[in-house]
Amino acid sequence: MSSSVGERRRPSSWWPFVAIWGGAALFVVIGFAVTVVALNATVYSAGGFARGYLDAIDRGDTASALTLAGIEPTGELEDALLTVPSLGGLADVQEESELDLGDGTRTVTLSYTLDGTPGQSQFVVQQAGTRFGFFRAWSFAQTPTATLDVTPMNDPRFTVDGRLVTTESGDVATRFEVLAPSRFVLSHESAYLEAPTVGVTVISAGGTSSASVATVARASFSQVLQEQLDTMLDTDCVTQPVLLPAGCPFGRQVDDRVTGEPAWSIVAYPQVAVQPGTVSGQWLVTEAAGTAHLVVDAQSLFDGRRYAIDEDVPFTVSYTMSIGTDDVLTFQQ
Repeated sequence: MSSSVGERRRPSSWWPFVAIWGGAALFVVIGFAVTVVALNATVYSAGGFARGYLDAIDRGDTASALTLAGIEPTGELEDALLTVPSLGGLADVQEESELDLGDGTRTVTLSYTLDGTPGQSQFVVQQAGTRFGFFRAWSFAQTPTATLDVTPMNDPRFTVDGRLVTTESGDVATRFEVLAPSRFVLSHESAYLEAPTVGVTVISAGGTSSASVATVARASFSQVLQEQLDTMLDTDCVTQPVLLPAGCPFGRQVDDRVTGEPAWSIVAYPQVAVQPGTVSGQWLVTEAAGTAHLVVDAQSLFDGRRYAIDEDVPFTVSYTMSIGTDDVLTFQQ
C-alpha cells in the first residue's frame, strides 16, 4: 500500500553498516599505504638493504650474505675464504649518508664498530624491481668484497676458523676474496708445525688487507727427530763392526793393520734443533756435535807393534727435510 502524501520515508537499515565498513576499508587502505611508505623508507630502503647484508655477516650467515651480495663461490683457491663465517663483533651500525648518483645507483655509507674498532664502509646499490608489487628490492651494483693477502711462512698451509687452506707455496702471498667487513683468526696446526693465532680485520669493500702466518717447528718435532736420530745411532751405526759404518755420521781411518773387530758406542748424542730452511717447505736440522767411542786392536805396519785404539771420535750431524701437505717427512743428506 502506497504511503500518504507528505509521509517521511524511513532510511534503509543497512546504510550505517555501509558507512562503517567503508570507513574501515578506507582506514585500512590509508594504513597500508602509510606502512608501505614507511617500510620503503626503512627496511626496504637502500640503507636497510645494506644493513641486512651487515647483519648476515655479523651472525655468521655466509649463505645469506653471499646471496645478498650476488656471489656464487667458484671453488677456486681465491674463493676459499668466502664461505668462512666472520667472527662477528659488529655493533653501533649507523647510516651516515645515502647519495643518489643519478644513474640508477646510490651509495650508502654505514658506520659501525668491529670488535670495538670504529669503521666505515660504502656500498653502491641499485634498485632491482619490487617485492609483492609494493616494496622496493635492491642489489649491489658493486660487489661488497675486499681482498685479503695471506702469506703462510715456511709451509703452504694455514687454518681459518678451523678450516685448512692449502696454498700453492709457502712464503708467498696468496690473494683471497672475502666478504667485507669481516674479521678472521688465522693460525697453523699440523703434526710437526704450529703458528700463533693472528687476527685480521677487513673493513672497506674494495680494499686490501694482509696477514702473515708465522709457522715454526713444534717442540715435539725436535723430540721426534731426536728419538729417530738416537735410534739410528744405536741400532744402525754402533752395531756395525767396521771402522766406517755405512750411512752413519762417524768413522775413523786407521793407517795400520786392524787385528780385531771394531766396537763402537755413543758417548754424547747430538742435540737436535729444527729451523726453517732457505727454501720454502724445507726444514733444517742445524749442525750438532756428538761423540762416539771406538775400541779396536791394531798392529803397526812399521815395526809390528801391537796396540789398542781406545778413544773418543767427535762427529757432527746436519741434514735437511721437507714436510708434505700430508705431513710425510722426506729427508735429504
